[in-house]
Amino acid sequence: MKAVHLFFVNALHLVLAISINLEATNLPVRSTQTTPVAHSYPALAHFDKILINSGVYLFNPQNMIGLPKLVKCTLRNKVESWCMEVGVISTPIEDGPYCPATVNDVGGLYPYDGKTNPGLRVLNRSLFEDMEADGYDIIDDEGNVHFVLAAPPEPPQMDPDLAYCIETQKEPGLKLFYRIPLFPSFADKPTDLKDASQIVGLSFFGLPINGLPPSVAKGIPGAPTAPGSMPALDWCGGHLNEGFYHSHIIADVINEVLKKNNIHEVTCENVPQKSDRELIGYAMDGFPIYGSDEFYGVPAFNLDSCNGHFGPTLFHHWSEYHYHADANNPVNIPKCLRGELALEQLRVE
Repeated sequence: MKAVHLFFVNALHLVLAISINLEATNLPVRSTQTTPVAHSYPALAHFDKILINSGVYLFNPQNMIGLPKLVKCTLRNKVESWCMEVGVISTPIEDGPYCPATVNDVGGLYPYDGKTNPGLRVLNRSLFEDMEADGYDIIDDEGNVHFVLAAPPEPPQMDPDLAYCIETQKEPGLKLFYRIPLFPSFADKPTDLKDASQIVGLSFFGLPINGLPPSVAKGIPGAPTAPGSMPALDWCGGHLNEGFYHSHIIADVINEVLKKNNIHEVTCENVPQKSDRELIGYAMDGFPIYGSDEFYGVPAFNLDSCNGHFGPTLFHHWSEYHYHADANNPVNIPKCLRGELALEQLRVE
């Protein structure tokens, strides 16, 4: 009973503390109806209703920079609105492993789309031999994996006839500030997430989630290398790019993804795992992201092309639009975002 009381006291303190960070007192209630039409929201004296409905107290304070705050923001449709600005540290987990030195070592993961045994694969002898059989020259005659460490802004030195396992240099101390619309509204057309640089959302653990990782078969866009190269992911489905860590597979449920793909030799131990029914975080358009099940425990159904739908959620038991992790795809991110995005989604300091 004491622990339960302490939880609610801490949650209340966080709500009150965030209230101090508000940029103005005339703030709107988080809308329970999603609409593409811009509204003039009424003033509200009770800040806690906004903040609790936003679930900001669910963010892991150990990985945050300060407290989330409400800020004015401009959406891509030029509408002035309010965003929740959340600051997180650049690499909140002990990341890796990524590229193995030889075929006898075990590295990270990658979604392989070559001809032989495509799917989510561990970076080990079996994968590299399949890649060689598919014509990708990724190991030398001694069994060493062709490797490159990218250190922007200098371009990596790569032989255009070879395929590489790629890692990126870490830049400790970076601060990331994400702006997520507080009042989600539908855009005229969805934003697809086929580019690895696109931001899908932010988990409550403090991990950014990005779009589809580059295709092995098609090659990395703009990279001076042949098809077959891969920017390796670690066992939690993420890696470093531009100096900081982000995931391409929703890390909070990745161990279930590994099981579904018959991967048992590795596991994600650095991100606390959630059940498929739990709220994971927010997409960059402000709509929530859940696991592959509804919050009341049944598999999600009637999903649209973005892997979202209207239905009861943790904070809106009647209905709101929300996304689900894709239960049928190892890269389980939503396929697109239906809502308007902030013009400035990410600021790096």
